[in-house]
Amino acid sequence: MLTVIVGVAAVSIHSPAVRSQGAGSAATNNDDDEDGPGGTGSGSALVAPADPSIRLGWLRGQIEGAAAQRPALGKARIGVEVIDLTTGQELFARAADQKMNLASNAKLLTAVAALAGLGAGFKWRTAVYAETEPDETGTITGDLFVRGRGDPVLLPSDLRQLAADVAARGIRNVEGKLVIDTSYFDSVTEPPHFEEQPKERAAFRAPIASFAVARGAFTVTVMTDPDGTARITMDPKAGDYLQLTKEEVTTIPIGRTRLRVETKPKRDHLEIEVTGQIRANEGSWDIRRRVDDPTRFAAEVFKKALADNGVQIRKRAIGLGRVPLASKLVAAHESPTLAEVVRIMNKHSDNNVAETILKTLGAELKGTPGPASWADASTVQQTLLTRYGLTPGTYRTGNGSGLYASTEVTPKQLVRLLAAAHKDFRIGPDLIASLPTGGQDGTLARRWHGKPARGRVRAKTGTLDKVTTLAGYVGVDGGHLLVFAILVNEIPPGQRNLVRAMADDMVDSLAAYLGAS
Repeated sequence: MLTVIVGVAAVSIHSPAVRSQGAGSAATNNDDDEDGPGGTGSGSALVAPADPSIRLGWLRGQIEGAAAQRPALGKARIGVEVIDLTTGQELFARAADQKMNLASNAKLLTAVAALAGLGAGFKWRTAVYAETEPDETGTITGDLFVRGRGDPVLLPSDLRQLAADVAARGIRNVEGKLVIDTSYFDSVTEPPHFEEQPKERAAFRAPIASFAVARGAFTVTVMTDPDGTARITMDPKAGDYLQLTKEEVTTIPIGRTRLRVETKPKRDHLEIEVTGQIRANEGSWDIRRRVDDPTRFAAEVFKKALADNGVQIRKRAIGLGRVPLASKLVAAHESPTLAEVVRIMNKHSDNNVAETILKTLGAELKGTPGPASWADASTVQQTLLTRYGLTPGTYRTGNGSGLYASTEVTPKQLVRLLAAAHKDFRIGPDLIASLPTGGQDGTLARRWHGKPARGRVRAKTGTLDKVTTLAGYVGVDGGHLLVFAILVNEIPPGQRNLVRAMADDMVDSLAAYLGAS
C-alpha cells in the first residue's frame, strides 16, 4: 500500500502546471515556485553606476555580496558563471569549474539536443490502423491497431477526437481486440535514477511509454458538498483500470483541508482510496498521481472514447503487437511542434515531457533498428551536445529531467552551452522563447516584481531537496544579452528560500548592470 497525505491551507489548484505533493518526498522537483518570491524585499530599484570604468567592479561586488550577506548559506556549494554574449567576456566566476547537480536545469540540455537533432517543427504521430475495410454493417473482422510514437502531450481530448475520426470512417464493430504497437520505445518505462524513490506516487515521477496519455497520470478531484460530504471524481476515464474503492471525505466549515490518497497497484488495475476533509470555501482540490502501466492506461482511455463514439471492441483484452505491414491507415493525430512542446516542458518544468523528448531522440536518431532504449537516448544526446561545447566524459547527465542524483555539470559548461545554442539561429530563438520570463509566467511568475529584472530575464529553474539552480539569459535590449548560471548544492535544511533570494539579487544586479550601459 502506498499512502499520500496532502495538507492544504486556503489554496485551490487547477493549473495543469501544478504537481501533486508527495509525503516524505525528499528529492522531488519543486519548480512551480511554491515557496514564494525571492529577492531582498526592498522596494527600491537597484541602480548601477553610470561610469563604465567602475561598473564591472560594482557588478562583481553585488554578486559576491548577495552570497556574503547570507552567512546561513556558508556550508552550501555555490557556483556562478556570467558571460557577456556580445563580447564573450567572462564578467563573473565563482567555483565555475566545479561539477554540480543541475536539478531541472538538466532540461536545458534536453531542449538543446532535441531542437538540434529533431528540428523545431518535429511532430509526434499517433495513428490507428485496420487490416480490413468495414463491411456494410460497419464491422471489421480483425483487430484495431494503435501505433504510438511517443507523443509527450497527448491529451484525453485528442484520443476522443481520434475515436470520433475512427467512427467517421464507418467502423462500428471490431471483431478482434484493440492492439497497441509500442515498438517505438523499449519496455523500460522508468527513466534512469527514478529507482532512487521507488515508492513515490506523485505525477512528477510518471513512467514513460510510446503510447501514453495525460503524461502518464490521472487527477483525483475532491469537491465540497453542502450536505457535509464531498464528491470525488477521477479524470480521465479509463474503464476498469482506475477503481475508486473508498471515498470517505467530509466537508468542514472551518479548519485545514487534509486529504489522504492511498493507491494500491494490482495486476491489471489500480485501486484508489480517498479519505480526509476539505474546507467548504475551497470549492475543490486536485491531486495528480502516476499510473503504473501507461500503455494500458492510454489504451483504456481510447477504448472508452471509441465506445462513446459508437465503436465496440468485441474482445475485452488489450493486446500488444506491431501493426501488420498490410494494414491501412484509419485515422491519425499529430502533436504540436517540438518548439511548442519544449515551451511546455521548460515553462512548467514538466519531467514527463522531458523524459519522453529524450527517449524520442534515441528512437529517431540512434541509427540501428529496434525500439529505443534509455542508453540509445543518452548516446544521441551526448553526440548532439558535442556541437555546443559539451565534451563527452567531462560531464554527466543521467536522464532528461534532472530528477535525483542524475547530473554533474559545471556552471561554466552550462553557460557555454547556452551561449552556443543562442548563437545557432536554428535553435536559439525557440530555446529562449521556451524559458520562463521573470515576473511574468511559468516557474518565474512570482519573482522580481518591482525590480529591474522583471520581464528581462529568461531562465530555467531547478529545485531538489538540497539543490536550487537558475540559468538563462538577461537582456535590456535584444542586441546585448548576458548568459548566467547560478548553481547551489548542499543547501542547509530550511534555507532554500534564502538561496532563491540570493539568486534573485544576483540576477537583479545583472539587469541593473545592463540597464546602465
